[in-house]
Parts: sequence; C-alpha cells; structure tokens
Amino acid sequence: MARTRVVIDTDPGVDDAVAILLALASPELDVVALTTVTGNVDLTRTTLNARRLVELANRPDVIVAAGCGVPLNDVPKHASEVHGDDGLGDLVWEEPSVGVSDAHAVDLLAQLIAEGPLTVIAIGPLTNLATLLQRYPGIDEQLDHLVIMGGASLQGNVTPAAEFNIWADPEAAKIVFDAKWRITFMPLDLTHQAYLNDDDLAYFRSLGSPVGIRLADSLEPYAAFHMEWYGNRDIIMHDAMAVYEVIDPTVITKQGVAVTVETGGEYSRGATWIDRGMQHAASSTQVGVSVDNERFRSFLRDRIAQYK
Repeated sequence: MARTRVVIDTDPGVDDAVAILLALASPELDVVALTTVTGNVDLTRTTLNARRLVELANRPDVIVAAGCGVPLNDVPKHASEVHGDDGLGDLVWEEPSVGVSDAHAVDLLAQLIAEGPLTVIAIGPLTNLATLLQRYPGIDEQLDHLVIMGGASLQGNVTPAAEFNIWADPEAAKIVFDAKWRITFMPLDLTHQAYLNDDDLAYFRSLGSPVGIRLADSLEPYAAFHMEWYGNRDIIMHDAMAVYEVIDPTVITKQGVAVTVETGGEYSRGATWIDRGMQHAASSTQVGVSVDNERFRSFLRDRIAQYK
C-alpha cells in the first residue's frame, strides 16, 4: 500500500505531541515536514517543541519550518494554562540538534504541494493555511486533502460557542473553510469521545523508552488540568484524531456537512456552525461523528511501543 505523504501544521501543545509521535511511528504515513504556527504557546516555543519532538522520535529527516507568529487579526492567544509555559508540560529538555528550515512554513507548504499529492493535517490555528491561500491563489484546488482538528457544534472549550483552534484566529478559519479543498475535520463533539487514562500513562512508562517516559510525563500535568476543568483525569486526545483519520479513514464515522465560521458576535466569535442537513451528504467537507475509544487506545499503545 502506498504511504500517504503528509505535512503536519501544528502548535505543540501536549496533545499535538501525541498526534505527532503517533504519525511518526506509523508506516502508513510519510511525514515530510512539521510546519509551526502560534497557538498553544508562541511561535518560538511551538517551533522549539516541534524540533524537540522530531529529535525525540529520532526522525531528523522531517523538516521543521516556522510559520505565522500572529493571527490574521494580530491578537495572539495562547493556552499555557493547559499545556504549561513551554507547551509540553514544563519538563526539562536538552537543546535539540534538529534545525529549522530557512523557508517560511507557508512557502514550504506551497513547494511541497507542487511536488506531488499531499495531505495537510492541521492541528493548530489555521493562520498558515489562510496565508497560503492569500499568497498562492488557487492552491486549494491542488492539495489532495486537508484534515483539521477544530471546531465544535455543542460546546466549545474556550467559550461556550468556540473551540480554541478556531477561536484563536477565526478570520483565518473562515478563509480556510470557504476555500475549495477537500476537508475532513474533527470537532470537539468527536474528540471528546477519544481519551486516555492513568492506565495508559502507566503503560507508556512501563515501556522504558525515552518516548514512552517523556510522553507520560508530558501528559501528567495535562491530566491534572482535565481534573480541574472536567472533574476527571481522562486525557482528551483532540489532535490525535486528525492523524488517526489519515492513517485509516475507516476508523472514524463521518458525514457530509456545510460549515460557517463566525467572525463577529459578542458571544459567538470563533463558533463553527455545522449544517448537517441531508442536502450536504455528498459535500467535499466531512465532519467526524464517532470513534471507538478502546480501539484507538489499543492502537496508540501499539504505535508508541514501536519506539525503542
């Protein structure tokens, strides 16, 4: 089976780390680059974290390119209270030897799209992708597939209406969802069905590998945040769902929809209004609806165990 050629556009982020390590351990994917954007923490930290993760996974072949440091509305928003001041749980890391590309992430994306079939997995704010559309008109019709983690139709995680990745740059999200590429996206309605628990953290530590131990340690403060926020230590795997979908498109049930992003509104800025009417059944935009968490947990355990 041919491997899917992939770029991950990301703002690491603890759950981004799980998604990236899952992708790098999966033979179904040919991960050629991580492109970074401001989001969970600022661009300097998200780019450093991407380098850390590539080095941790022993994948120096993966390009790291820094992208947009401010959203289109020029008001950066971060989530260090969730992910730690450094974005990865405030652990001690050695300085990575993996470097940063001289190319801006947006220009690298354009180059990689021109070179052949490509799937972009976007697990941060969509600023880089909106800028790509502005800088390279028509490129949305050249990309094979765009998979996004973002949005919500029932309950946001920043405001009652809005999920973080969309809320952090709703103008960018509107541009991206209004474009012509084929989109599959994973909103909170779906991602809250996928979670790890303390048994999984114990399993990762039991592997004895640098990846397993570092992953468990990074997830520990994330679990503590979930206890404070949701009343339990279930660790929601938001970003990993976008990677899981690309590895095996049969694991997540999806439906065709139309999406409108709210850029105004006193209470609804950053909301994604998802029209699930049957008239959109054949839409090129699909939304994740359901996933089997026990199957996902087992799958993730097996892939993390591949690291030695």
